[in-house]
Amino acid sequence: MLNYEVNNKGYEQFKKDLRNNEKAFPWFKGELEFQDNFKVNVDHETALQQIITINSKYSTHLSFGKSSAPDEGGELADFIVSESFQSRIKTTDKDVAAALVIDLAKAAKTRGRFLLSFASKYCHHCNPNMFPIYDRVNADYLEEHFSYKDDKDYRKYIDAYARFCGKIGVYLETVDDKQEGFYVDKFINNIDKDAK
Repeated sequence: MLNYEVNNKGYEQFKKDLRNNEKAFPWFKGELEFQDNFKVNVDHETALQQIITINSKYSTHLSFGKSSAPDEGGELADFIVSESFQSRIKTTDKDVAAALVIDLAKAAKTRGRFLLSFASKYCHHCNPNMFPIYDRVNADYLEEHFSYKDDKDYRKYIDAYARFCGKIGVYLETVDDKQEGFYVDKFINNIDKDAK
């Protein structure tokens, strides 16, 4: 078991281990490289490639030809290159961040699906300190330990995530490292997991 303490000491040890223990975290180097190379200001084709990659890496359940309904990719890419998305993705305001994720989650209007997990992951890769990843593992942990009621309300999710960050002594709104949210996400996602 990894069993890191949920405090600043445990978090700092986890970050150190991520960088130095390739056997316990064989996936880390690839994740860091993907995060470091992710582009924010993109054209439609690049946005579509990023969407495909996130869908593949994180199993966000986009269709991409798996049904007779139109693919979501084009509509999502249209929104990502729009002024509405680009003007808000670098926000430092939690309300703006929450609204942007919801707008992206609803952007594939033809199929009418609410793609919260995908939207949070895409935005996280653009601005990790303001957009925590919403996934089942993180939501379950926050629900069990930080009073998050999982009703897919991303603004409430951000608040529960901030309570978690306070517990580990990290304040993403003011931290100097623009990638700190990347490490926080990996920490919460790996608490009490078996090293594989």
